[in-house]
Amino acid sequence: MAIVTMSPFGDADFLSGRTNVVDPCGQEWQSHWIDNWSLLLILEGKGEIELETGCLPVVKQDLVLIAPGYPHKFRCPGPWVLLWVHFLMRPHLCPLPGWMECQPGARCCNLPKREFLRARSALQEACLLDLRRAPNWYLLAYCLLESVVLRGCRVAAENTSNENVWLPLAQQMLLEPVTNDFSMDRIAAGCGMSRTKFYTAFKRLCGLSPRAYRELHQMRRAQLLLENTALPVAEIACQVGIANPFYFTGRFRKFSGSAPSEYRSRLWKGKKQPPSR
Repeated sequence: MAIVTMSPFGDADFLSGRTNVVDPCGQEWQSHWIDNWSLLLILEGKGEIELETGCLPVVKQDLVLIAPGYPHKFRCPGPWVLLWVHFLMRPHLCPLPGWMECQPGARCCNLPKREFLRARSALQEACLLDLRRAPNWYLLAYCLLESVVLRGCRVAAENTSNENVWLPLAQQMLLEPVTNDFSMDRIAAGCGMSRTKFYTAFKRLCGLSPRAYRELHQMRRAQLLLENTALPVAEIACQVGIANPFYFTGRFRKFSGSAPSEYRSRLWKGKKQPPSR
């Protein structure tokens, strides 16, 4: 069951509330308010927002901004608490500086704890002002709302700037030959992140986990060596950073559908193979 509290007077350009899903089996519901912007702050639990272009997973401390005209539904596997506001974006906030879409029509960033606490306090006060409608509530509520939107822009811009630094470094380290001290923990630490945060951020940006990214490049490199050299399979395995040739053969078979020797034989059937180099 979802418990929703909201202003009984919600203006056309400012409607706020709190959704508290208490059902341990979760809940699913469709948003019917898509003509205005929607801002959501996840207070507890996790869920996903399903848009026409795909699903956006969200967790505690995520700030989500959905543009008008994008139908979406909410789904959560268990208890979930979020604050939300439907509003009209005033001209001075458009375009949103530094906050890129992660899905068409949707922006999301995970707020650091201090920023999350500030955003939560501001949205709670804005919702309370909307509920009580004391004199001059409207402008103050909008100022509080816009301060949260701008926090999201700032955090998102900082994350994007950081990605320009750590992502190329991570990719370079992942493609280096394997050494005794090679580990994902070391790469994550070199990028200034925990292992879990590194995996999540890397997959979000590259579409692959760090290990899958590394293996993809290893297999593509192996293909080039098989196609353009007569090096033994064991030597090719070593050159792409896989010490065990039997493990290499198994991974290459999974990647290409055939063993390395079969791949080369089929490619060079009836042709003169290149010299070993």
